[in-house]
Amino acid sequence: MSLRSLRLVIAPLAILMLAGFRMPVADEETERLLYDVRGAFVTAQPDVSRDLIARTDILVDAAIQATSRSMMLPRTILTVRISQTARAPILFGSRSTASVTVKVVSVGSGDPVAEGSFEVSALAFGKSNADTLLAEKIADRIAGEFRLEMPRRRAVATALVESARP
Repeated sequence: MSLRSLRLVIAPLAILMLAGFRMPVADEETERLLYDVRGAFVTAQPDVSRDLIARTDILVDAAIQATSRSMMLPRTILTVRISQTARAPILFGSRSTASVTVKVVSVGSGDPVAEGSFEVSALAFGKSNADTLLAEKIADRIAGEFRLEMPRRRAVATALVESARP
């Protein structure tokens, strides 16, 4: 009887100990390279909306301007290419997707330093709102990858409070 009760105690303890153990992933980066991004250039295929291109450019540039680095880092410029967009109707509104490629180019030498691609999607209730939401998703992703500070968007309540101050 004691052997059975011992098994009932040891088995859950072993499971708890093994559940807390995690092997590090081999291709997991410990520290991403950080760049001093000086500017961005947004391009796209001819079939991509001009509003999407312009809004993405404005948001990425605003994030670059809001970022200040306390140490010297390699100076770079981003080339953002929106290769294709698609809009699919859903029950309420539409789902917009975009494929984006970002190249990091060195300011000093003009050589490409890094390149990456990603896809973003946004749900919208109107066609005009879809490009704005998609541009915000693209800019948020770029800002996150390059540790840029997105300018804080003010809520209506915050704007009213700040405008009421003397």
